[in-house]
Amino acid sequence: MSQANENYKMKYSLATNLDVKLLDEIAKLDKDKSIKVVFGKLKTDIIGGGRSSGMILDKSMEDIKNYAKACHDIGVEFNYLLNPMCTANKELTQEGHKEVVDFLQVLVDSGVDWVTINSPYLCKIIKKQFPSLKISVGIHACVSEIQHIRYWEELGADEITLQMFVTRNFKLLEDMLKYTKNSKVGLRVLGNNCCLHACPYRINHATGQSHASRKSEGVSKFYMDSNLTTCTMGKIQNPANLIASEWIRPEDVKYYEELCEKTGNYNLSIKLVERTKTTEFLVRVVKAYLSRSYEGNLLDILLWPVMDEFAKVKKDKENAAESEVAATLDSPANHFFNFFKLPEIYIDNKKLDGFMKKFVRDFECNKKACSGIGNLLNPNLYQEDETVCSYCKAWAEKAVQIKNPEETQEWLALAEKFMSDLYDGTILP
Repeated sequence: MSQANENYKMKYSLATNLDVKLLDEIAKLDKDKSIKVVFGKLKTDIIGGGRSSGMILDKSMEDIKNYAKACHDIGVEFNYLLNPMCTANKELTQEGHKEVVDFLQVLVDSGVDWVTINSPYLCKIIKKQFPSLKISVGIHACVSEIQHIRYWEELGADEITLQMFVTRNFKLLEDMLKYTKNSKVGLRVLGNNCCLHACPYRINHATGQSHASRKSEGVSKFYMDSNLTTCTMGKIQNPANLIASEWIRPEDVKYYEELCEKTGNYNLSIKLVERTKTTEFLVRVVKAYLSRSYEGNLLDILLWPVMDEFAKVKKDKENAAESEVAATLDSPANHFFNFFKLPEIYIDNKKLDGFMKKFVRDFECNKKACSGIGNLLNPNLYQEDETVCSYCKAWAEKAVQIKNPEETQEWLALAEKFMSDLYDGTILP
């Protein structure tokens, strides 16, 4: 690493559950001011977002105003999420348009610095009527080509979040950085997400979450997230899926800094999730990425759906109260939450040293199928040949440990029953 790169440190945007204690920890830990923005939103609003409201803590607009001020007090900006994949055409009626504009005015009056959107129409509204707001384009805008970037530049975006596969496609990311070098638009990649590689559920999942986070929609109280259960089960059935997911280890941030130096474009940041998680989880993530190292289970800093690490679940338990959506033992919500009493899986983070080098040299994930296809129950479901890549599978065999195989098989049997009941419709709300 050259001297220039040693002086440059990656910038981050961080999810928040709107706990002020998180800001206190950032102020103590982030001496280099690497965390520039935190992002979050209310449980529900008129536009919606990318997470089901059933997993979000109750907060008020006054809380947003106070939180934005607390962010500013430590030199951090606040980004309010207006990022559903589907807006239900809310903004395309006169009544709905007025509601959206009025809500945007409330955000401005509350001290919000940024908004994240996926709608080109919303982008134009904001640029025309609220020019003080900076615009971040979200993951569900599906930006994966330089031409996509050009369109959003013309629409007035200040920052663009790139599709997940771009994270490991260093050649494409290099070209994107070269293209945006002389513009003001920043690029952002996801750091600790844990989605399936080339996920077939992504669009449907994002659309479902959009409706599950919007005021006055029936699924905003409880959303039976079949996409999440299917995705999670696929990773436990075949741990190669966990490795193929496009996360960035704290130790591998250096490769992205080197890319910034190579292109001369330092307007790149890493997005760290997850706003539904506890403050303890978020602080652990902050410590890992600021220190560029994590000793232990990589899943501890990824978006892995361990139920007890969700802030809302933790609060319900602390209050000794039933969840608002889990009223009875036989309720659909209770079945759903029980699904996420997951078997213990351990990914030895340090055993992944060297894993990222292949992607820095050559990205082939768009040319071959991934050996994550298939599962523990049917390991020979798909034959592997020259059209299938087993790179992540080999690293999974090296770094992933199923702590209790018998317990895992028992969980898989229960999960299969849950999914069967889900497809039959017998446990739907």
